[in-house]
Amino acid sequence: MKPHRDIPDTVLNVSGRVLMTANELVPRVRGALQRQLVNAILGNERVARQHGLLVTDLQTLHLLVLREDVRTPRQISEVTGMPTSTVTKLVDRLETAGYLSRTIDVDDRRKTVLELMPEKIASLQVLYGRTDDEFDALTRTFDHRELETIVRFLESVSDFYQLGNFDRS
Repeated sequence: MKPHRDIPDTVLNVSGRVLMTANELVPRVRGALQRQLVNAILGNERVARQHGLLVTDLQTLHLLVLREDVRTPRQISEVTGMPTSTVTKLVDRLETAGYLSRTIDVDDRRKTVLELMPEKIASLQVLYGRTDDEFDALTRTFDHRELETIVRFLESVSDFYQLGNFDRS
């Protein structure tokens, strides 16, 4: 990935003083993202434990909430790269805990479709809802241009970190 050609190596403030060079900013951005990733993983681990789940169960549940196009065990396996045997055990745990149910696909009776249980999901969303409200308040402290830059950057980071990028040898 090439550096963006419009980013000068030196950043100046209004009075013309050097604030920080791009060479200084890049590692700070990477470090901040790495710290956020650790915070997110450990926070999700804590939430999962509080709800009697494994963190992989919680993340898969989150995937199902975010992606309506992922509704079968095979799709979970394809999207996450987890073996189907692992997905079967994971779905068993989520079903036993009441977060989802299995139904037979009406168009193809050989297929199992996963249906989220909204009342059980709500118990998790209460926590994440509070966090979302606080996150939204923090986000509103940035102006429109800053938010556009943040969105563009985070979308690029998300694209970069697609699961397939971890399959490189």
